[in-house]
Amino acid sequence: MTDFDKFTFALYKYLTSLELYAEEDSRNAYVDFQSLIKDLKCNDFRLFYFRAHYLSNQGQLVEARKNIDKSISLLKDINYSLDYLGENNAFVWTRKHTEKSYFMVELPPIKTQIAEVYSLAGAIYAMMGDEQASLRYYQKERYYKSFLKSEFAKDNNVTLFSFRRVNEHSLSDLINNTITVSPSGKMNDPFDSIINLWRDENRLRSRCKEKMHIKPMSASFDYYRIRAFCHGSGNLPVRNILMWSHYSGEHTGFCVKYKLSKHFIYQDENDDNEHMYLKRIKYTNKKIDISTSSIDSNLAFETKKLDWKYENEVRLIVYNPNETRLFYGVELDEKSSIDSIFFGYRCTDETIKTVKNIFLQKNVKLPKFYKMVLDESDIYNLKYTKV
Repeated sequence: MTDFDKFTFALYKYLTSLELYAEEDSRNAYVDFQSLIKDLKCNDFRLFYFRAHYLSNQGQLVEARKNIDKSISLLKDINYSLDYLGENNAFVWTRKHTEKSYFMVELPPIKTQIAEVYSLAGAIYAMMGDEQASLRYYQKERYYKSFLKSEFAKDNNVTLFSFRRVNEHSLSDLINNTITVSPSGKMNDPFDSIINLWRDENRLRSRCKEKMHIKPMSASFDYYRIRAFCHGSGNLPVRNILMWSHYSGEHTGFCVKYKLSKHFIYQDENDDNEHMYLKRIKYTNKKIDISTSSIDSNLAFETKKLDWKYENEVRLIVYNPNETRLFYGVELDEKSSIDSIFFGYRCTDETIKTVKNIFLQKNVKLPKFYKMVLDESDIYNLKYTKV
């Protein structure tokens, strides 16, 4: 067997043991696994990742850094062929000593594996006092962990509604054909997003054994931005009386109906480490514990208390380590558009005129314009008419 064969089978045995053994036995299996791979020579990023992990735990930071640097250098050469049996492949195949046939080792998705490499690099460089490098690696971890499956992945476009107050940001979006995103900490509910509670430095210090990585790791979350939308069939969302009251200046603002393209639903990897995606919010009344050392990405950004279910929220989540502004506009691509604008029941004629003029001056295809009106026979049944 080659050294790579030995590594993959040792990895298979170790991962299998984690599912079977108690905590103490798992620690022993980890030590046994490290002894098996210690002197192996093959160019698979996982080998150097596991060696770096072990060495950092042993306090051998210089050697740990050498191994994690080697692991990172191999990431650019990962092979993504499903049937490739060699080293440094996204899919790992192994075989037993006595057999010639191969079988696949069950591993997390490749982007999750890459994220773990950068997470360990962030921790190692922090422990060595290089906070700047640590932050860069934690940013890369955040980036790769942002590749979550969108519920709209199979759609070519999705229609969403945005309720807005009349202010510089809402008007700027119409003028510049952008969608303004903001820090998650600026949301009206302090318990949304959960990540803001979990990442608090004081809370992290109370539960993390190592302290030096806390500041750069927490800072890496500063580059997330969010925009909330309402989802629903037809124009049903504009009949939601609570949305008008809570998010549109007590009916003085407007609601924009967007048709967003695949560009906002799914993006490929890029060298700038910038990513955005749409996720449907999940509502729950279940107990949520944030006193743990790690947090699930879905839970972190896409979970809200059941009381908010009336919003039927879909969230645009943006991660951009190259952007430090608290608020900035994400430009609509050529396949995305504003379909309609609905003005609130109390929206003034002056505001309606201002918004219409924005589109008239741009000399573009006009969206449809509506205004919410009173139904005297059923006052809680919101209606709209063309304006």
